[in-house]
Amino acid sequence: MVIDRLAVGEGRRFREIRLRALAESPHAFASTYAKEAAMSDAEWEARLAEGTPARYVAVADGADVGLVGIFMDERDEVPGTAHLIAMWIDPAHRGRGIGSLLVDEALAWARTAGARRVGLWVVDANDPAFALYRSKGFAPSGRTMALPSDPSVTETQCVLTLD
Repeated sequence: MVIDRLAVGEGRRFREIRLRALAESPHAFASTYAKEAAMSDAEWEARLAEGTPARYVAVADGADVGLVGIFMDERDEVPGTAHLIAMWIDPAHRGRGIGSLLVDEALAWARTAGARRVGLWVVDANDPAFALYRSKGFAPSGRTMALPSDPSVTETQCVLTLD
């Protein structure tokens, strides 16, 4: 198992795994497959440009099998908050600790970036994701909202205070 940080020039790689995630788990993300499939190569590259979220891919047996992003948002109501986004593991590779490795990599980035807190949103029906985040110390903040891509689905914010 290897965790790679996506770099400028890997827009097509990013596009491929992100579209797989959106197709396989459409109710887990704020965006949609149709919206992101319509993006140009330049738009995918721009998402990897300096100043945008750090994106990590898990690689097993030579294939990209997991994805996570993390970024600092000083506009957040709590200064020093990083946001973990776009977490996904290929169904054939779930239950092998890949999600844990990706979260660890994202949290390491957050600490290096000076974050004091990390927040994320998780779909309420996603019990495995809740279990993973709880195991890393995240706890529900009490905030909920409708999933932007499907308002019939509710998601909960979870937060972790970093030491």
